[in-house]
Amino acid sequence: MWASRPGPMTRRPPTLLEKLLWSNGGAYKTSGINSVFFQLYTGARFAPLRAERRNFTAGLMLDSPPGAPRDQNGKKRAEYWEHSKRLQQGSLVALALISPGRFQVFLGTIASNSADIAESAKAEEDTIQLRISFFDAEIELMGLRRQPISVDKSTFAVLIDNKIMFEALHPFLRTLKDVEPTSAPFSDFISYSGNLAFLPVGPPRYTRVPLFKYNLQCLARPGENISSVDVNNPTSVAIARQQLMRSSELDPSQVDAVIGTLTREVSLIQGYVLDLPARTNL
Repeated sequence: MWASRPGPMTRRPPTLLEKLLWSNGGAYKTSGINSVFFQLYTGARFAPLRAERRNFTAGLMLDSPPGAPRDQNGKKRAEYWEHSKRLQQGSLVALALISPGRFQVFLGTIASNSADIAESAKAEEDTIQLRISFFDAEIELMGLRRQPISVDKSTFAVLIDNKIMFEALHPFLRTLKDVEPTSAPFSDFISYSGNLAFLPVGPPRYTRVPLFKYNLQCLARPGENISSVDVNNPTSVAIARQQLMRSSELDPSQVDAVIGTLTREVSLIQGYVLDLPARTNL
């Protein structure tokens, strides 16, 4: 449960989430290995439900976030949303309902396009309106009743958008839903205890072919040399790591990511667009 604003006797510094709640939303961003980024929209309340061709969409009014979306000029507000990458049609969003002793989350996809949101922003300086197709009938019923969901500091609702397109995830989610547990992809790499430290992950199968080696010369600086690496040979891997540190443009964390990806059958790389994934084309 999120606490309300600390009083004068509390002296506890406000969290980033509390700051966003007090300032009508914005970007929540942390740094580090387990970094998190999403857009938070406050003051969520229901607008009329609408029957569409295939389902119902719930109308949702939100506080306009700080900055350009709250410009005094209605035309500028509309232009912002027309060209914004925020709240894109088809994005997967989460509506979080918070009240004393209860926390609910409802997922859905944005049905409105940028022009719809821009039109609502043009009409009101501090409010935007959009339509969401929720997956749960319970929240649709709440919308039909126009149930108050943002009442005060202890009972309120926020919308969370992480720019995830639902259609990009849908095939994966459908497969997980339909597949037999015994035939789940990567079933050998699922840690049922939640601890990955002792989960063995071997090298990719194609690297086990006799005489197979990775050619890493493409990562070398001009005039430098990086030996090919045999991932089944610990000495070869150690030499490749040293040469990448010394003779490439990669920093230590990127070298670890490259070596980890080449030597494990399953591996994930997290980074910015111009960071390691784009530079190494892995």
